[in-house]
Amino acid sequence: MWLIYKISFENLKESMILPVNPSEPVISGGGTSFSDIQVIEGGERTMIGSSQLRQVSFSSFFPRDYDPSYCIQKDIPQPWEAVKKINAWRASGKPVKLLITGTDINMYATIRKFDYREKGGEPGDVYYDIEFKEFVFIKIREISKQTKVQQQSNRPETSATATTYTVVKGDCLWNIAKRFYGNGRQYTKIFNANSPPIKNPNLIHPGQTFIIP
Repeated sequence: MWLIYKISFENLKESMILPVNPSEPVISGGGTSFSDIQVIEGGERTMIGSSQLRQVSFSSFFPRDYDPSYCIQKDIPQPWEAVKKINAWRASGKPVKLLITGTDINMYATIRKFDYREKGGEPGDVYYDIEFKEFVFIKIREISKQTKVQQQSNRPETSATATTYTVVKGDCLWNIAKRFYGNGRQYTKIFNANSPPIKNPNLIHPGQTFIIP
């Protein structure tokens, strides 16, 4: 049974079924992201992040002529017309829809890579490598002018400004926390309020300016 690899654009206004199925599609991502950090006391720790976007990559070719032994349908696109269409979708700045039947891939995606070439001895056939990355639409909540005015009127008046500190040579978060809080163990307050730019609490540099909460 043939799988169907279908790429569509602008809510199915344009679409293409790939004429020859890839032999080894690679699907990655979709799990949870992790990052390892070093803490001043306690050694290495793992931070669990949000889910990762899926990536799909594969290689195949657009044949010049229909061959029932490997083409999934008789109506195949002309190779260079297919290349032209994919390049246009890629350059549009909009995502495409990628569907692979028999798998859980039915997603909007951006085309991250599209390389193509002809091979010697096979005139007219165009071989390609393509890579997709899942695209998630961002929902922006609209706030009416009346709501904005009400929010501003309910905001308490304050002239207080945040305390900042500029790192000098020889500083570390422990010593800075001890200077402001009287206890070096409070360095995590400064780290949490300035992450980023602080990625590792053991690595700070002269000239960096931090908020002291």
